[in-house]
Amino acid sequence: MAHDKFHAIVHRAEGLWDRTRFHAKRVTGLLGTPILLAYRGFQTPDGLWLRGRVIEDQGVISAAHSESIMQNIWLSLKRYETDEVMDARVAYSTGSVTGEVTTDEEGYFDLTIEPPARSETAPWLPVELILTEAPHYDVRPLGAKAEIRIVSPKARFGVISDIDDTIVKTGATNFLKHWRTVAANSAQSRTAFPGVSQLYRALAEGEAGPETNPVFYVSSSPWNLFDLFERFMVLHDIPLGPMLLKDFGLDATKWLTGGHDDHKLTMIERVMTAYPRLPFILIGDSGQRDAVIYAEAARRYPGRILAVYIRDVTGGHLAEEADDGVSALKRAGIAVTVAPTLETAAAHAAEAGLVRSSVVGEVREAIEQRRREEGEENVSDDNQPKNSKA
Repeated sequence: MAHDKFHAIVHRAEGLWDRTRFHAKRVTGLLGTPILLAYRGFQTPDGLWLRGRVIEDQGVISAAHSESIMQNIWLSLKRYETDEVMDARVAYSTGSVTGEVTTDEEGYFDLTIEPPARSETAPWLPVELILTEAPHYDVRPLGAKAEIRIVSPKARFGVISDIDDTIVKTGATNFLKHWRTVAANSAQSRTAFPGVSQLYRALAEGEAGPETNPVFYVSSSPWNLFDLFERFMVLHDIPLGPMLLKDFGLDATKWLTGGHDDHKLTMIERVMTAYPRLPFILIGDSGQRDAVIYAEAARRYPGRILAVYIRDVTGGHLAEEADDGVSALKRAGIAVTVAPTLETAAAHAAEAGLVRSSVVGEVREAIEQRRREEGEENVSDDNQPKNSKA
């Protein structure tokens, strides 16, 4: 009870600060120019869902790649210290479906709309967005295009993947390394793990083309990093997909970003509920609690998990809870690989008929190429510590 009261007091104080700061900027003519951000959505049982946001443009998203540490730190601080535009009006249209939505106190808006006629066309349905009004701002109509993932009836399975230390190297288990990576305000500054592009593209391939099987990304990283992740995936030829990230901030119900496990599990459930006929492959890493979360998802959705692939970022010394999660998955009869690279995962996927057999060689070559480039030792699965599980 005392915790809840304190939270309410802090939330009101933050709201008062935001209003005071906004008023000061308004009277001094320092209000910025609003920009409209559109995030990728997907089809749910209730309709087509997507999210977007309206914030003041601080030159962060459009900033060019820089090698300056101080410049990147400054841009990253501004990325997290956003100036939200509340009560902005955003019009939307796709086919014959049109409407309008208003942003909340954090500048976000969520849409769930009825599918237009012939919306079954996969893989992406475009939705036109137009920022039409923002109280106290001088706004000219500003457009953006969102895309909603429409899954082909020919899809065999879906993929749900973590992001940090699963596809992009962040060092999330080490605070200093993680901050150094996060502070690099550029997709070019981030490193993809070797083999990610090859394996993920192979998993997405199918009878209906290169994006037959949908890929979803679930992460505890904040929505503030969406554009960085999206550009990173484009640069490294990783299949695009809806990202289910976390709100960064304080609202009436949560402190900052809220709980890691609850967020990830809730988002995994949301995806699996949206596509009840699809089984899923879950991909994560051993640095946080992915194995535990995936084991719980498997318990809640028996028979829906085809395989779990875990990147071992702990040198074979899994934390007890991660080890417990892996054991629980195996007891449920689910194939699990735990290895420092994706070669073991690719081999399992090929053996199980989930990807073409040539992918194993492609992933192995990518790993060997990285080793040659960086002169690293112990990169391949053959050199993993003996107590690492596979």
